[in-house]
Amino acid sequence: MGISKELRKKLVQELRYCADKMSKERDLRKKQFFFSNTINAVSNAIDFEYDSQLVLIELVLDVSSSTIANRIEVILSGKDTSVELVEGLYDKLYDYLNELALNVEENQDTYKSLEKIAELAHTTTERGYYLYTKGYGKS
Repeated sequence: MGISKELRKKLVQELRYCADKMSKERDLRKKQFFFSNTINAVSNAIDFEYDSQLVLIELVLDVSSSTIANRIEVILSGKDTSVELVEGLYDKLYDYLNELALNVEENQDTYKSLEKIAELAHTTTERGYYLYTKGYGKS
């Protein structure tokens, strides 16, 4: 990743802060609020130092956050409970965000961490949950 050590340090701090806050919350909407703020952290970093890997991180976090948020709203509204959140979804997100932060901190490739986040978010969709019940997508 072609960004300065200082910016990597700030981004890592923000990612870990969001992950920690998310893990301590009990309310699903608040957990989601902190997860969604990881996007802002990455967007801010892009504003200072553009890097294509940051763009990929931002995009995966944005789509994943939106996907999970949509399922939470459907579940909490009581409209459709056929697709449940997989057990430990936010615990796994916490782990994957910390893994992502470590990759950024050590200036390593982030693809595998992003793949895990995307796959976990996919389990909150109808198709993804169906596949999850068949044993797929269990990172």
